[in-house]
Amino acid sequence: MGPRTTTRQAIPPESLTLKSIRDAIPKHYFEPNAALSIYYICRDLFQMVVTFAIMFYYGMPFVDKQMETLGADNYFLALGLKFAVWNVYWYVQGLNCTGLWVMAHECGHRACSSSKMVNDCLGMVIHSILLVPYHSWRITHGTHHKYTNHVDQDTVFVPEKVSAQSAAIREALSETPIASWVNIIKMWTLGWPMHLFFNYTGQQHNRRANHFEPSSPLFRPSEGGVVLLSDLGLMAVLGLAYALVHKGLITPYDILIWYFVPYLWANSWLVTITYLHHTDLRVPHYNADNWNFVRGALACVDRDYGVIRNWMFHYINNSHVIHHLFSAMPFFHAIEVTDKYLPKAVPEEMHITDDRSVLSMCFESWRECRYIVPSEGISWFRK
Repeated sequence: MGPRTTTRQAIPPESLTLKSIRDAIPKHYFEPNAALSIYYICRDLFQMVVTFAIMFYYGMPFVDKQMETLGADNYFLALGLKFAVWNVYWYVQGLNCTGLWVMAHECGHRACSSSKMVNDCLGMVIHSILLVPYHSWRITHGTHHKYTNHVDQDTVFVPEKVSAQSAAIREALSETPIASWVNIIKMWTLGWPMHLFFNYTGQQHNRRANHFEPSSPLFRPSEGGVVLLSDLGLMAVLGLAYALVHKGLITPYDILIWYFVPYLWANSWLVTITYLHHTDLRVPHYNADNWNFVRGALACVDRDYGVIRNWMFHYINNSHVIHHLFSAMPFFHAIEVTDKYLPKAVPEEMHITDDRSVLSMCFESWRECRYIVPSEGISWFRK
């Protein structure tokens, strides 16, 4: 784990173009591979099934046996053991769900297959199961990629924007560490649904904005049909869950412990990954006069979460700069390009990385990246 650094990213010159970066990368890295992508989707599904089976056939009997052995005299000890075992399942299954989520995200970028239909069919099914409105999010996420770190056009984790006069007042205010952790936990638990339902962390609009209404300002009129299709996908999944409960095949408690808690873990990882990509003292934001696509794409952080989580997340966290430069590049190529070719194409001082613990990075970013002053043209986070 490397030491903390606050050295700001060097501003990419106009001469650093997307073409110059692309020319440094062999052409075959840009080619999708449907068979390999489907293999990774199946790998994630297999991991989910195995995790479920281990908990169902081994974890639950172990817990029941220990509860019986400890007896009423050690009730709270037994309850703590049960909670601990379930938390292991929830955490691991949450990692599996996040990996599957990333594969649907790949479909949204047309990176799984050269066929638009294959991408959309796979992405629609996977994201609907994970209660994500596939096309609606695909559209707004595409806008985020198109205008990354543009102060007026980006769509996710848009910093609070204040005037130079207000900045002087804000600098005199600070948040207690306890309050910071409370707000971070709120972001982990409520951030994703708040973004979908209320455009939380997005740009401000003069009317209601969400990911479910075709009339939302997040979408063009021509996109209304696929927004409704995404809604229908969610309704189908929720309807299936209701039908299974109604027929007595499962209970609401089954949904809670086997599906909903891992789903919350996946949401938390999604928010954390995205937040840490784009929220850092070293990352600039640009107004319209200073922004260009390459500057925006490079204005994010490649974060190393450790070998296991990197692998389970399909390297979305530590190959994100390349992903923003070439979003249709399959993830299994993006990580190799990050290691082999990005250093040849982009100067080191323009590629920001971090390998500290997730908790320390979250806390630092939350405490020190509170707002920007857009009138500066090239803005850096202030606290």
